[in-house]
Amino acid sequence: MAKVLLCLDGTVIKEFRLTRDRTSVGRRPSNDIQIENIAVSGEHAVFDRIGRDVFIEDLGSTNGTLINGKPVQRQLLANGDELTVGKYTLKYWQDGAPVGGDFDKTLVMRSAQAASVQPAAKPAAPVAQAPVANAAGPVGVVKVLTGANAGRELLLNKPATTLGKAGVQVAVISKRPTGYFLIHVEGKQHPKVNGVEIGTSARQLKEEDAIELMGVQMVYFERD
Repeated sequence: MAKVLLCLDGTVIKEFRLTRDRTSVGRRPSNDIQIENIAVSGEHAVFDRIGRDVFIEDLGSTNGTLINGKPVQRQLLANGDELTVGKYTLKYWQDGAPVGGDFDKTLVMRSAQAASVQPAAKPAAPVAQAPVANAAGPVGVVKVLTGANAGRELLLNKPATTLGKAGVQVAVISKRPTGYFLIHVEGKQHPKVNGVEIGTSARQLKEEDAIELMGVQMVYFERD
């Protein structure tokens, strides 16, 4: 399913799922995505969905619509495209887009690497041994929203998935019978969920939770 994230100054404000054939964007309350900003026209732009393809069309707005910094009238969107509307950014993605490149090398560390960065003072805490969730249930997915890996997805189909960089900040997403949990492992700063640091306790993740780690913003959702 196609989605867009409404962001301001790099902070995710809200997520919208493009379930309709046309999803309008503008300042007026009648729009599906209302952006109350003077730089946004009353009827600014529209997402036009044709099958799995989604087009963005500017509706003659005063300040125009930009895709990745370039003004457009109508254009087919690609996974990870960023649309600028006034001072706001709409990040676009399609669920199920393949993860490629060196994502696993730069952001995700495998369980074997995670063992080497577990704090020595907490030998009983390795989350890699967490029980595996029921395979028949939904599978968690983390979508990267910012940084070099923006637009990539990580399928959480292992008992534990480690995120971050050793010596800087490390966290683990543990797959358990009751759901997925985010756990701080290493670093002075703890990961944030919906803008709030999680502390030392495991934080259960919910659909559309916004995660921040090492300044990289991600979103968690589940796929059947």
